[in-house]
Amino acid sequence: MKRLVLIPLILAAAVFDACGRDQTTARNETPAAVPQAGAAASRRLFAMLPAANQVQGWTVSRAPQSYTADNLWEAIDGAADGFVAYGVQEVVTANYKQAGTGNEAAVEIYQMKDALNAYGKYSEERNTDYRFIDVGNEAYSGGTSLNFWKGAYYVKITSFQPNDALAQEMVKLARSVAAKVSETGTEPPELSYFPKPNQIPHTSRYLPKDVLGQTYFTNGFEARYKAGTKESRLVLIVLDTPARAQEAIARYRQSVSKDGKNTRDVPTPGEGGFAGKDRFYGTLAAVRHGKHIVVALGTVDEETARKQLAQIADNIK
Repeated sequence: MKRLVLIPLILAAAVFDACGRDQTTARNETPAAVPQAGAAASRRLFAMLPAANQVQGWTVSRAPQSYTADNLWEAIDGAADGFVAYGVQEVVTANYKQAGTGNEAAVEIYQMKDALNAYGKYSEERNTDYRFIDVGNEAYSGGTSLNFWKGAYYVKITSFQPNDALAQEMVKLARSVAAKVSETGTEPPELSYFPKPNQIPHTSRYLPKDVLGQTYFTNGFEARYKAGTKESRLVLIVLDTPARAQEAIARYRQSVSKDGKNTRDVPTPGEGGFAGKDRFYGTLAAVRHGKHIVVALGTVDEETARKQLAQIADNIK
């Protein structure tokens, strides 16, 4: 099961290190009382963390910390770039302990630059094997983690003792944070362009850059499909102008082709494009529709790919 685990491990170490010291002061603090240097953003984010006993029995066991895009590597070295790519603005973290059980958990709140990027980072780490929960816009639970997004925030809650009772407590912690986010945000409207038949649930994503490994493909959306045992992908890329889209699809064709011999023109849908074989995905078809580029990868055959592309092109507003 794919899951980003670096920050939970770091926070876990912090929790157990803290447990060896006197926690009386930390437990009596509320997150709102701890902000560093009076930063307005920090105050607001710290206030979103669960206060002592806001979720019954849970108190702060280590004073909250805050980070920005410039120093996030101090908390999650090696994983920070992935958050920076989605426009992370600020992060606050805190560790908690439950009275009577000794259960511990870490709460991390990532403020992204907007709801689109909060959804994007959440969707990047989401896996179809997870259990989905009604928290925020969407939440999933897997192993010792519960993650959700709401508005411009991506929230990660991690425990260190996997059990059913603690999993329910994590839901309570998550809901206490979600209740403090007033701007809900919505899934990107571009996802509504994708055909629904055979779409695998919870596979849609937003990718801010390097879509399909191409540096000139930015602002991309994708979903996965399954027909029988065959899986495929549909990708929608939104460029600034039709001219840039035309240039980008031409560059993509050069990248796919081998001496121009393994691709051929496709006149429709939209303004047309090309079809061929991709060495990783198999059957490939790509067309331009105004400033949009639509790519079908790994379909059963070219005809199926072109039908899917036509559906998206018809739905583009």
